[in-house]
Amino acid sequence: MNFRNIFRAFGMTLAVGTVVPATTPAAIADAASTPAAGQCEWVGIISQEKSRAWSTRNSEVGYKEGMLTATAALLGSWETFKLCNLDNTNYTIAALTTKKYVSAELDYSGADYGMLRARSTGVGDWEKFRFECTGSLCAIKSSKNNKYVSAEYAYEGSGYGMLRARADTAGAWEKFYVRPSPNA
Repeated sequence: MNFRNIFRAFGMTLAVGTVVPATTPAAIADAASTPAAGQCEWVGIISQEKSRAWSTRNSEVGYKEGMLTATAALLGSWETFKLCNLDNTNYTIAALTTKKYVSAELDYSGADYGMLRARSTGVGDWEKFRFECTGSLCAIKSSKNNKYVSAEYAYEGSGYGMLRARADTAGAWEKFYVRPSPNA
């Protein structure tokens, strides 16, 4: 069953630019949230903490080019990702706009350690993620460093909402809804 059928079954509507729930997130907690092995789905990934979607920062330059943040209010093309199940353990995430895979940048230090960027043309260890889901609510881990992806809401300016694979536990900033995207 694909995401569109799952959301119809739980009374949700896909509208242009966003997913409009007809029920609360708790009511859809048992819905499948990731594709089967060998399959891909176009999705939006939304922070549980702030209800903001992952977005590819295509306008950034330099080492922050393609940086991902969880700051968008609607699901547009910059907020659409192709989620592919490699082997029921590891997944890839590719941005619709850059047509590149999301990487956890593990060679950076300090505040940029583990920054997620849609910048890779191939799949290596830095481009693999694991999803720990209860229904459509997921904690996402980098397969390489075994750290949870966090939406960094304590930063200001261009770092606000930056996504980084840096947390040892999955708290509120590390939980995301995986929803079908109407933009693919």
